[in-house]
Amino acid sequence: MKTKFYLPRNIFSRILVSELEEKSEIDFQFVPSSLIAKNLFIEQDSVGLIPTLDLITNKDLYISSEIGISFNALLSNAYIHFKEEQETIDELFLRGDVTSNEVILSKLLFKEFYDVEIKTTLLSREVTDFKNNILIIGDENYEKELFLNGLSFAEEIIELINAPYVNFVLAAKSEETLKEFNIKYKSNLINGHADNFDVLFPNFPQTSLDFFSVNIQHLVFDFEEQDREGIKQLLQMPYFHGMIKDIIDVKFV
Repeated sequence: MKTKFYLPRNIFSRILVSELEEKSEIDFQFVPSSLIAKNLFIEQDSVGLIPTLDLITNKDLYISSEIGISFNALLSNAYIHFKEEQETIDELFLRGDVTSNEVILSKLLFKEFYDVEIKTTLLSREVTDFKNNILIIGDENYEKELFLNGLSFAEEIIELINAPYVNFVLAAKSEETLKEFNIKYKSNLINGHADNFDVLFPNFPQTSLDFFSVNIQHLVFDFEEQDREGIKQLLQMPYFHGMIKDIIDVKFV
């Protein structure tokens, strides 16, 4: 029986899939990031890459201490685009594959760095200009070369927590299923990444492909202690700001 593996619909999860061997034993399911945790409770022998802050409302999930999606520098799944000539900011629009990470961390980021309380608003329309402050999440940043004029969300969070930004953690409802997945696939992810993505993303602009090639070393799938520390730091931030009552006790496997 194949193991269902729920993944966010973004380039970084597709790169991870490209590095896995024995794919015939996995049923890959690409879905909106915000729905992955819910699916893990429905399909209890499945695994999935969930946004790290989804653990706040899904405390019963087991988390891999070895596999996930982490950024340690410029490369990012989200970019902040500021409107010009503004003295302060009070609202940030969110567009794309929005998750708990962007909703919560954007508020904490602006509070910590700029001492402002921002309102976050979901934006469904296509972005044709930047007359508003917008955080764009997902592949649109690279498909349309928007990242060139944006501020790396990952890099900002790294500075905020002084640790790598773990965007997604590998989770499961079954501890045994997660252990088996760790054992079977961890070794696939320790040899680094390809340095050319023309075949994997044939429709992406060359500027984006070149950017991946130069910065791909900042994408981490095989976690080390600093990444595990990054998870803990992320989950402590909402507690320290009074957004949740208790610090989350992560059930690492």
